[in-house]
Amino acid sequence: METTRVVALMGIEGSSVDFKDDGDPETLEIVFLDRRSDGPSRVSPDGEVIFLYKPSDKVQSALIGEAFDLRVARRLDER
Repeated sequence: METTRVVALMGIEGSSVDFKDDGDPETLEIVFLDRRSDGPSRVSPDGEVIFLYKPSDKVQSALIGEAFDLRVARRLDER
């Protein structure tokens, strides 16, 4: 977790459902969604990607916390 890089992406092509992360467990990707139809702000099940659609600061902070919790849980399961 100490070496996590955060990458922000805007204007992705296609749907957020079809978004493929970079596959690097050391990267946390934050994807800013342009369309409401891409779904609500959320964290991917593996904690590697945070999707944001016009979130409040409170929601954004909670999602970042959730992403790191998921990443920690996954690392503990790998042991």
